[in-house]
Amino acid sequence: MASFAEAIKKELEAIRKKEDTFIQEQERKAPRRKAKRVGFKPKSGTLFAIRNKRLAIREAALRLVQVVLTYRKTTTNETKKYIVAPYSYRHRRLKVGRRKMLFAYDMKDRHIKGFAIRNVRNVALTDRKFRPKWPVEII
Repeated sequence: MASFAEAIKKELEAIRKKEDTFIQEQERKAPRRKAKRVGFKPKSGTLFAIRNKRLAIREAALRLVQVVLTYRKTTTNETKKYIVAPYSYRHRRLKVGRRKMLFAYDMKDRHIKGFAIRNVRNVALTDRKFRPKWPVEII
C-alpha cells in the first residue's frame, strides 16, 4: 500500500509542475496591456493638453485652473504664449460677419484680454487654480 500512495503523490507532483510551467508560459505569451487611467489628474507643475481647443478651455473653466494659450496675432503675425484664466465666449460683430472670441484674464498684464478662437494655436491646462473675480460663463 505504501508504494501505491507514493506513486499517487509522485503523479500529483508531476501534474502540479506541469500546471505551473503551463501557467508561467501563458503569462509570458499574454499581451501586455497598459493600465487604464481612471480619474486622471496631472502631476503638480505639469501641463495637461487636450486636442480640442474649446474642450480644453471648457475643462479649465470648470476646474477653475489657468491655461497656457499659444496665440498668433494676425496684425503682426507673431506667436506668443499667454497664461490666462478663461471667463467667457462672446461673438464680436465685424464689418463683414462675426468672430467668436474668448475673453480671459491675463495673469501677467493683470487685465482682461480678448482672443479670437481661430487664432488660438494650442491650449494646455496647468494645475494652477484661480479665484474668479467675475462669474465664469463657460459651461
